[in-house]
Amino acid sequence: MTALEDHGSQAPDAPGSESGGDPGRDRIQLWPGDPGTLPLDVRRALVALLRGPYLSQQRAPELWSALLAHEQVIRRHLGDLLLDLDLDADTEIAFTRNLVPDPDFDRTVPSVLRGVSLTFIDSALLLHLRHLLLQGAAQQERVVVGREELDAHMRAYSASSGNDEAQFSKRLLASINKMIKWSLLLPTDTEERWEISTVLALILTADEIGGIEAEYERLRDSMGEGGDPRDGAPDSDGDAPDAETDDDTEEDAS
Repeated sequence: MTALEDHGSQAPDAPGSESGGDPGRDRIQLWPGDPGTLPLDVRRALVALLRGPYLSQQRAPELWSALLAHEQVIRRHLGDLLLDLDLDADTEIAFTRNLVPDPDFDRTVPSVLRGVSLTFIDSALLLHLRHLLLQGAAQQERVVVGREELDAHMRAYSASSGNDEAQFSKRLLASINKMIKWSLLLPTDTEERWEISTVLALILTADEIGGIEAEYERLRDSMGEGGDPRDGAPDSDGDAPDAETDDDTEEDAS
């Protein structure tokens, strides 16, 4: 493959520009009239980050290499979109967050990524997966969980569906499907067994976990006191406290 086929033709440097391998300085044209400036692999890495939910070395090694090679360029382009890059070298995972301006900045900065609201079952399932992930990290091993194990653990929260088994199973399946959609549960070779993605440890900060746990305990206590859990717990379409998972780009990680 020739260099032309790989990165396209390079336009002449703009006056005063500096060469030096920085694709943000040396414009790359992939085809005549291409308005972009970056090599194809860097653009693909940017698109992967924008689509979300995250970019990982395990799932996309070529794009991960492009990200590492051009990290500062990618950070600048994300910054133009009011996004910040969160990159963890240990887990080899990266994702975008809404950019948080300096406290002294006195103008409104819009949020680009939409938060998602979690149902009570979503929150309970997320906390359980996070707990399993912490246990696996202590033993330095991958964490795989099956549908039967999740059913058994989550059965304690069936009161959130008024002890209607069919309704609870429906809600739990919906929550599991959300975790799959957000790539927090990754497929394995065995049907209905999933690997818990290590990104969960990055997107759920200690503050976010604390907020979810507090509300989750409040709702669980109200159930234990004989109250109707549906008075405080959200139904299948209701919302629990927002979790800053980046769901827009997640149509595909605070």
